[in-house]
Amino acid sequence: MASIPLTLAELAKAQAEAEGFQNGPQPTLNQANLYTQDCLLNNPQTPGTPQSTTPYYPSSETPNLQLSTDDMPVTIANNFVILDALLVGFTPGSSLGVPIVQASAQVINTVVPTTLSITAAKTTLYTVSIYMKALGTGGAGTTYTNTLTYTAADGSGVQTITLLLPLNTPNVVMETYPILALAGTPVSTTGVFSGVPSPYTLSERIVEMP
Repeated sequence: MASIPLTLAELAKAQAEAEGFQNGPQPTLNQANLYTQDCLLNNPQTPGTPQSTTPYYPSSETPNLQLSTDDMPVTIANNFVILDALLVGFTPGSSLGVPIVQASAQVINTVVPTTLSITAAKTTLYTVSIYMKALGTGGAGTTYTNTLTYTAADGSGVQTITLLLPLNTPNVVMETYPILALAGTPVSTTGVFSGVPSPYTLSERIVEMP
C-alpha cells in the first residue's frame, strides 16, 4: 500500500502524539520527519521547510539560566523558558529581574590564596562582595591583599581595586563594589600574601544585576 504524504499540520499533530505531547503547543517538526515527508512528495533534494518558531524545548535547557527541561511536557517546558527570561530581566519592561550569582568562593582558616573569576556575559552592572577576616596570628607586617580587576564599559581600560587585610591583628575587612563591566572581559579577584602566610577566612560573590 502506497504511503500518503501528510500535510505539515497533520505531521506536527502525529509527531506530538508520538512524543506524548497531545495537549498544548505542538512541537517543532524534527528534521527526520520533515525529510521523510519530502521524500514522500518526491522532493528529497530539499530536506525540510523552515522550522516553526513556536517555543519548544524538549531534552534541552533554558537559554539564560540553563534550567533543565528534560522529560517535561511541552507546556511546562515553555513556561520555564518564559520564567527564565523574566528572572534574568531579558524581557523589555519586566520588573521581575533578580540578581544572579555568577561565581562564589568561601574558605575558612586557610593559608592558600583565593582566586575567583568570570567572563562578563554582557555589558551591565555587576556587584562584587568581599568579606575577609584574620585571626591575628601572623607576624609583624604580614598581610593578605585581595585585588579586584575588571574592564570598564566606558573604554577606559582595566580597573583595579585593592583590599588589604592585616594578618598580625584580629580584624575584619568587608566591602561591596558595584562595577559596570564590559561584555566578554574578565571580572576577577586575586589574593596574595605578603610575608609568611597565616590563616584567614574569606567569602566572595560576583553577582550580575538585573
